[in-house]
Amino acid sequence: MPSDRFAFFDPDKSKAASLSAGEASEPAGPRAMSVSALLAGVKGALADAYPGRVTVVGEISNFKFHSSGHMYFRLKDANSAVDVAMFKGRAAKLKFTPADGMEVIIAGRIDVYEVRGQLQLYADRMTPCGQGALELAFRQLCDKLRDEGLFDPSLKKPIPQFPRAIGIVTSLTGAALRDIRRTLRRRWRGATVYVVGAMVQGSEAAGQVADAVALLDANADAYEIDVIIVARGGGSIEDLWAFNEEPVARAIYRAGTPVICGVGHETDTTIADMVSDVRAATPTAAAELAVPDAGEIGRYIDDLAARMTVRVRENMAAARLALSGVGRSVVFRDPMAHVRTRIQQIDELSLRARGGLAQRLAGAREALQRPANRLAALHPAHLAASAGARLQQSQHRLVWALGRRAKLTGDLLGEITRRFQACSPVHRIVLASQQIDAAARQLEAMSYRAVLGRGFSVTRDSAGKILRSTQQTSDGQTITTELSDGKVTSVVGQTGVRRKKKPPPGNEGKLFD
Repeated sequence: MPSDRFAFFDPDKSKAASLSAGEASEPAGPRAMSVSALLAGVKGALADAYPGRVTVVGEISNFKFHSSGHMYFRLKDANSAVDVAMFKGRAAKLKFTPADGMEVIIAGRIDVYEVRGQLQLYADRMTPCGQGALELAFRQLCDKLRDEGLFDPSLKKPIPQFPRAIGIVTSLTGAALRDIRRTLRRRWRGATVYVVGAMVQGSEAAGQVADAVALLDANADAYEIDVIIVARGGGSIEDLWAFNEEPVARAIYRAGTPVICGVGHETDTTIADMVSDVRAATPTAAAELAVPDAGEIGRYIDDLAARMTVRVRENMAAARLALSGVGRSVVFRDPMAHVRTRIQQIDELSLRARGGLAQRLAGAREALQRPANRLAALHPAHLAASAGARLQQSQHRLVWALGRRAKLTGDLLGEITRRFQACSPVHRIVLASQQIDAAARQLEAMSYRAVLGRGFSVTRDSAGKILRSTQQTSDGQTITTELSDGKVTSVVGQTGVRRKKKPPPGNEGKLFD
């Protein structure tokens, strides 16, 4: 066997050796090796040729992301291609998602995949060409979340004007928390502040921020939290990267409580800013957006009060002017003038009614006179008697009708007169006086003096305070008892009351307390 490390199998020589196997004069060819031995030799040669990590640039094609978390694809250029495998542990650290057609730089080790006998590059790191991995990951996640509708402006929730409580997600040791609390104390002390600490930088920051947002949102009703502030101070894109990760974006999107994001400085824009309901340039600006300015509200209330005072004064002046005009009217200067006018109108109507009746009576008599003259001219005795009877009957009916008409007219005039009297201010004054007298009688009946008249009494101390219990008296104290017809002054003793005056007649035997 040759001393070389690798011995290659020559099929022609092997065939020739088999045909002349009986010829001992020909030397034997190289011994055949297995496929595994061959690939082992190739692996060893590659290890010697490329003992360390290699860096290769190329374009991704046939990319496959296996359910196990491993990535498999081919890396090619214009002339060649090589298979690449990137296992789960390395792939999980990528900030972007590889795709076909993407040009990348891969650092890893070259080896042979014995199962297929093919050359394969095992990638440890992968970086996009032409732009940073973080920039590419940011753009890819933005496109994904935008397609899902997480940036839809119509889904943004309004911030309540007067929040009862505010939840804050930030680092407990950062300057952002101090700025937010100082701003909240300065602008609006009426809101309660709940702080959930979370890392805002590092590999675990995204998970902690997402959990903190979910925790505050889940307890929003119990603690009356009306708005959540997610905040962090400024820094590089690497420092702020936790707020560009998908868990944070989805936690903010799922929150039913309005979220204000104040991450970084004014020029910094993160995915959390785009998903949140309101973006603030800084943590301090987030606190200013979360609560109103108590000073401005106070000034606004003062302005409203001043305007209301002016309006009330104007209304009162207008009311006084209107009342003064009403007081100068004829009705209030001479209330009976309207009544006198109506009485005069009634008299005129009565005279006109009487004149009309007399005129109609005269006309009726004239109309009856002509038939009488015709009857008299005819001179038949029977017709004359009959005509006289009918004439007498007609006269009676006419008199009855005229009397009834006159009675109805009189009744109507009386009703009109009563209505005018009921509308008269004098009549209303009389009714008001009666009501006042009734109220005075009721007040007198409810007076404590009426109670005194029924045999009760009221006892007061020297200061005039009514005593309701013996616990309010002391030995030697001067007290005054008021009866229905006068007062009795007494001094409190150890066993009772020593009276200076006798009780009024008719009250002997009663105990005055």
